[in-house]
Amino acid sequence: MKILSTLFFILLMAYLVNAQVAIQSFDTIPSKVLPGEKLKLRINLENVGDNDINNILVKLDLVQVPFAPLVSSTEQVIAEINDNDEKTIVFELVALPNAESQIYKVPVEVSFGENKKISLISLEVNAKVNIDVILDSTDIKKVNNQGKVILKFVNNGLTQIKFLKVTLEENPAYEILSAKSIYIGEVDVDDFESEEFTVISNSNNPQLFFTLEYRDFNNKEFKEAKRINLNIYTEEEARQLGLVKDNFNWIFVALILVNIILIYFYRRKKKNVN
Repeated sequence: MKILSTLFFILLMAYLVNAQVAIQSFDTIPSKVLPGEKLKLRINLENVGDNDINNILVKLDLVQVPFAPLVSSTEQVIAEINDNDEKTIVFELVALPNAESQIYKVPVEVSFGENKKISLISLEVNAKVNIDVILDSTDIKKVNNQGKVILKFVNNGLTQIKFLKVTLEENPAYEILSAKSIYIGEVDVDDFESEEFTVISNSNNPQLFFTLEYRDFNNKEFKEAKRINLNIYTEEEARQLGLVKDNFNWIFVALILVNIILIYFYRRKKKNVN
């Protein structure tokens, strides 16, 4: 009896040693997803042992990553993989709407019988970057006036913006009195940063031309041009709109009126004396 038990144990160990399943490759369609987007995960399993293997359980661990299963669960069973053969299984997943842009490591557990092995695969969420430049306020009202232009740099994309640098480009329509370039750094999703430039407007309704340089979470570099319209009026337009006061010297008028009154009383007094 002991001999049979020992022989069975030896045969079992030999089978386990010769029975091995490994993840040969994997891919996703698409290769990168946006938050809220669906994907298909294909995992190619290979029997690298010398024996056929039955009832292989493949399980995804999505607890720590922003993905969820769609049609199927996170577990699938392969009935059999012959020795030196391969089988492919497909999981349909969706990236959660709040998924941040980054590469996520997903544990995959492959088990059969008493064997269990955990491997890591990667899924990438790569949201598009988008930054807007909005005119917050300006105290420049008419041509040839000097003043501040306050801008908001709004991140309304789905990923953080890093190393943001803003440059106000030279243009005949305005003269730059402040620093031309400003380093802002990071702008979080659904957030903004405010900065100001000091300029002199050389024409009415000029456009300010900016160059924005920044990187996304993958350190991919971006460079884009933006422009802002300023409502700057001529002297006459500003006066008509009531944006500026007439340069009327009321003190001078008052002095003239006083002189007229004094002359009037002086002449009246002189007439009475005569």
